[in-house]
Amino acid sequence: MTSAERANRVIVGVDGSEAATAAIAFAAEEATLRGAELRILHVWGIPKAAYSGYVSQLDDYEKDAQVLLDGVVKEAKETYPDLEINGKLGEGSPANFIIAEAKDAKLVVVGSRGHGGFTGLLLGSVSQQLVHHATTPVVVVHPEHDVAK
Repeated sequence: MTSAERANRVIVGVDGSEAATAAIAFAAEEATLRGAELRILHVWGIPKAAYSGYVSQLDDYEKDAQVLLDGVVKEAKETYPDLEINGKLGEGSPANFIIAEAKDAKLVVVGSRGHGGFTGLLLGSVSQQLVHHATTPVVVVHPEHDVAK
């Protein structure tokens, strides 16, 4: 797929962290420059430790994820009222979900939580997976990023 064939969309993955807030700011600036839709993705999964818990509590993970996404989308719409902003919730591997959603996007933006080196290797950094496997350009934003500077 050529860049001309890609949808006019900027994808940003969020997880509620400070890095995700910086990523939204960067993605919103890029979407504005491109006259593109900003699509905010949040991916949830059940932590391995939760499998030993009560089944009734497992449904809460999806509900909590939706609440987080709804809050992020609402805040983004208030902050960037001139942008078309939509949210989408996914389940499973964050990197795989973002890669699949971004196949027809112009750009993917994610925050870096600073788990580089050995810790990032052990945890399986989402940003590393995106940089290596996405077919769309990827920007990794650090929490210190300030688009106003």
